[in-house]
Amino acid sequence: MNKRQSAADAAAVLETVDVEGRPIRVLVGMDVYLPNMDGVVNCMRNLLLNYPAWIQATAVGPRPKYYTDTDPYPILRYNAFHVPFLKTVDFGFPSHDKAFVARVMQMPIDIIHVHTPFGICKLLTKVARKRNIPIVATFHTNYRMVFQKILLLKCFYEPYIRALGRRYAQMDEMFAGTEATEAQLRSFGYTGTCKIIPFGTALETPPDCAAYARMADERFGLRPQERVFCFVGRLVKSKRVQFTLQALAQVRKRRGGVPFRFIVGGTGNYEKALKRTIARLGLSDCVIMTGFLTDEELKMVYSRADCLLFPSILDNFALVKVEAAAFYTPGLYLRGSNTAFGTTDGHNALHAENTVEDFAQKIEWALDHPEALADIGKNAHAELYFRWKDAAELYANEYERVIEEYKARHGAPRP
Repeated sequence: MNKRQSAADAAAVLETVDVEGRPIRVLVGMDVYLPNMDGVVNCMRNLLLNYPAWIQATAVGPRPKYYTDTDPYPILRYNAFHVPFLKTVDFGFPSHDKAFVARVMQMPIDIIHVHTPFGICKLLTKVARKRNIPIVATFHTNYRMVFQKILLLKCFYEPYIRALGRRYAQMDEMFAGTEATEAQLRSFGYTGTCKIIPFGTALETPPDCAAYARMADERFGLRPQERVFCFVGRLVKSKRVQFTLQALAQVRKRRGGVPFRFIVGGTGNYEKALKRTIARLGLSDCVIMTGFLTDEELKMVYSRADCLLFPSILDNFALVKVEAAAFYTPGLYLRGSNTAFGTTDGHNALHAENTVEDFAQKIEWALDHPEALADIGKNAHAELYFRWKDAAELYANEYERVIEEYKARHGAPRP
């Protein structure tokens, strides 16, 4: 279905969904939500912020202990407890919150969308079936790798993976960000349909990236002649910033006369360990750890950086790939990783093998070929940049389709 061109077009199509011509009412939930922030929370939040006007969405998440909601969309919270060793994580069991369950059973809903497959998915699947409304889910995370790290042996973790596959099989539609992510979903045993909708960025390409690059020089104490690399994301072990630091140490040893800086933007529980690694590798004078970056500071970093260094193998999509492309900044990713999926080495990204040596060699290539690297950045912008606004409208159109198909099979929702 084509995107809406006007409010009149939107209203006309809505008549096929509901005779009242009202907005589609969507309940969107996950097991961990703000103030916790990761790629999945970022995705759900940005969809909620960017749905077209003909979508009326309510978020669902655990009730945080130290946070007050400020986003413009309604948020329905269920009882939760604060995880003491994690600063921002609150976790709950929604099915045990009777008032929450009663509220969900009574509120007007046309479709449910879940972003995690655990407690909230289990509960809302029951709600959907009792109320005769469709439920859909987006597959985000390679839980096989997560459970493998915890349970170690395949005979222990694989039954949990198959259980998640069976839970996803109860959805009326599945979504994934890339074909590679869909392949992971199917490895869980899922055999139903799956629609591909790319993830986006809320950052808009500025009219003058050079102006932001000059602002970065002033903000972070950079010299104009210095080449700049960057990492943006949570500072956790799985992002493998330490791998990048080891590669940069090799580059510096071989190319000591080439001035470069590495900007590390973000916060996380691995921050202290990274600082120790930086000192041990003798990189204290060329690594800048910025902490949390505002959107304006993000624009500065991406505009100034020659290349994003992102060797993660756990990320299924890596939103920073899209963010960087908004500013004509290419990325260096590991060959065969899901982050690298959809990119071509030497065209709109750089790829390296999963070794410190090869990653270092690709960084050296970037230092030696600034003009070719800039051309790769232009291709990244043209082919990888995608806005959350566009993703949200695609999801809205899919909601409409799923509701129509569900009603044709199962009839009208129960009151």
